[in-house]
Amino acid sequence: MTKINFQWIQTPDALKKACVEMGRSKLLCVDTEFHREDTYAAEFALLQIASREACYIIDPLAIDDLSPVWEVLCNPDILKAFHAARQDVEIIYAKCGKLPLPLFDTQVAAALLGYGQQIGFGNLVQRISKVTLAKQESFSNWMKRPLTPSQCAYAAEDVIYLMPVVQQLQEELQARKRESWLDEEQATLCSEDTYTEHDESMFWRVKQMNKLRPAQLAVLREITAWRERQARRKNIPRRRIVGDEQLLEMAKKPALSEDVLLHMRGLSAGFVKRFGKEIVEEWNQGRACPEEKWPRMPKRPCNTQGTDLRAEMLDTLVKLRAEDEKISALILANKSELAELASWGKECSGTPPELECLKGWRKKLVGNDLLHLLRGEVSLKINPKNGQPTITSNIQTATE
Repeated sequence: MTKINFQWIQTPDALKKACVEMGRSKLLCVDTEFHREDTYAAEFALLQIASREACYIIDPLAIDDLSPVWEVLCNPDILKAFHAARQDVEIIYAKCGKLPLPLFDTQVAAALLGYGQQIGFGNLVQRISKVTLAKQESFSNWMKRPLTPSQCAYAAEDVIYLMPVVQQLQEELQARKRESWLDEEQATLCSEDTYTEHDESMFWRVKQMNKLRPAQLAVLREITAWRERQARRKNIPRRRIVGDEQLLEMAKKPALSEDVLLHMRGLSAGFVKRFGKEIVEEWNQGRACPEEKWPRMPKRPCNTQGTDLRAEMLDTLVKLRAEDEKISALILANKSELAELASWGKECSGTPPELECLKGWRKKLVGNDLLHLLRGEVSLKINPKNGQPTITSNIQTATE
């Protein structure tokens, strides 16, 4: 195995020195290691940062005050690069209350350049740098100390090999004039709202909640928020408080009492004794919710006559444009979007539905032509010279 050079940082003085060095950089590659199987909040185990000059592995278990490194990572003059940034950014935000902006997500950038949706880091490194990264430490216990040399090398590689990937993707984005696309795609990733949990909205994540009626959803909202507060306070996974199946059954009950809870599968007598009264109170609060405040599932669009055939034509257009632009068709528009648009397209009356494929860069690339196709303003034809489908305009100038 190739020797990987890095600095192991586990004292406040070493951290301050490293942060001075990192602060001089214009680009830092960042990764974290964490566990969340047995806790509510992620257990922060390791922070890896690489500049063009050096690689640092920082031990958050050994250093209480990490404020120097948070200051560096939140410096607006330094670009921070991640691969699949969501969970890394979530940890940083939870620890310091700020987002590491500006940032560059190589997984998002790679998708916009035709490398595929949600490509793994190892595959991306292989395609760009022709280097095969070791995978044997993927499921390591990062909380255990000391870390093995193999673990440290694995952790360092995640940021050392990120640097050439970032540089290549930046060049490609610039050459293909897709930098603004990346800004649009990363807007949610760069918003504090993305990392702010609202207990009252957690019921939307309960499995099979879509089978409940609005009045039952109001109950589910209250008891799920209760579970969230309990799990956070105890710092244990939600399922260890009470499972989704039990929450659904509680929400379906026409009446709830501690005696009813005792006869439910999956709830122990000890659990009911400890939490039964609180759950019944939350249930009653949800039951008392006025009808105008009941949560409601979004209405599914009803397919109009010919929707399936129109959707196939829209899908063909998307695939043609994706092939021309060397990008995944699914990034441009998914099947459900095309089905909804095709249903609207029977008469094309009123405002088109609110779909991602009709917004921003997607609208310019493919969305306008989807609307033109539905309105008969463009056609799909077979080119007799090569036998391939082509998009042909039926109007002199597009008006969209």
